[in-house]
Amino acid sequence: MGLESAIDRARLPRGTHGIAPGDVIHSQRMRMYFAVLEAVSERGYNTTTVADIVARAGVSRRTFYQQFRDRDDCFLAAFGQAVELVVAALDASIASTPMTDWRALIRTTLTEYLRTLADNAFCANALHVECLAAGPAVAEQRRRMKAILAQRMRAAFRIGRDTGDIPTEIPAEIFDALIGAIDDRIRDCLQGPGPQALPARAPHLYQITLALFGVPEWDDPS
Repeated sequence: MGLESAIDRARLPRGTHGIAPGDVIHSQRMRMYFAVLEAVSERGYNTTTVADIVARAGVSRRTFYQQFRDRDDCFLAAFGQAVELVVAALDASIASTPMTDWRALIRTTLTEYLRTLADNAFCANALHVECLAAGPAVAEQRRRMKAILAQRMRAAFRIGRDTGDIPTEIPAEIFDALIGAIDDRIRDCLQGPGPQALPARAPHLYQITLALFGVPEWDDPS
């Protein structure tokens, strides 16, 4: 299921509609989140304008500037929302996975992350490509996103060490390097064959992860 299902894109009725003011603002904001992510994905960050955002969101410029300073402010907020939705999808995916099965945790995390991005190309491009053209505030948020993913890999590694499956410790920097490699492979795929090809990359990224953990499984990534 796409992340778009979490965003109600329907234009609110005009005039007296009985909808609470807070709900109106939330609806407008979520539609602008989707609009800026979609516009940036299709048009590129540098060429996306406020006019593009309000047209896609079905709101006025006045409404836009009541909630955001500018395009950059809107994208920053939307980026954070996209990260939250992706993390929620990852949490749901591992809910039924035994916490002692560290290999399954890694495989499920990678598979679900790539599937979520493939199902939501507008988020994939925003999180892995166009964000690189944004400012320092987005760069910091991007670092936090990568830190979240690195922590998940670190947790899986620790389970493997505790069960004796992983023979030796590895430097802490390896987890950041792993997420950097995954990020690079995702971006390469998005800029090449496209988001629909992302799920097929999961076995390869799984192999890379286990190799860095010191327990390579080159013959059987499934």
